[in-house]
Amino acid sequence: MGLRVKVVEALRKTHRTRRRLEAYLYKAKAKERELMEKLVEAQKNGDELRAKVYASEVAKLRKFVESIAALDVKLEHTELKLQSVLMLGDAGAALKPVVNEIKALAAPVRRLLPEIEEEMNDLIETVDELAEEELVGGAYVDVFLDHEAEKILKEAQLIAQKRLEESLAVASEEGSKA
Repeated sequence: MGLRVKVVEALRKTHRTRRRLEAYLYKAKAKERELMEKLVEAQKNGDELRAKVYASEVAKLRKFVESIAALDVKLEHTELKLQSVLMLGDAGAALKPVVNEIKALAAPVRRLLPEIEEEMNDLIETVDELAEEELVGGAYVDVFLDHEAEKILKEAQLIAQKRLEESLAVASEEGSKA
């Protein structure tokens, strides 16, 4: 199988895994809202023991949601890298830095969602293989950034990070209000 076909296959697997993670994320957020509602109800009724149980479960769900969201961001990064590989070539240079990050972020999610472990392992294996190969005739193209371009890149990174933090905060607030 040619490398280009493998890249397309890795893109498909990454996309499929992201859709599954988004489904789990949606379910977890819905469950968090449901438990928050029960927590509020328990507090209104003066049932402190039940309120503590619900609070503990909400805390666990929020950690779970945070783990899934972090992995989803890294998988999105992988999709972008794979798309770059299709356009520019040199899978190794584009994907090597991403593979270890995916492995690290996937570990806790696999423990929490064992039903996607096989899919995650398959995806990691495929991306890892691609990182070891290069497109025939492809050349790695490094982009030189002048000082102004570096500033713009850093600014965009800060904005992206802020937006991610805001979206996580909004999701957390929505869960608190529910």
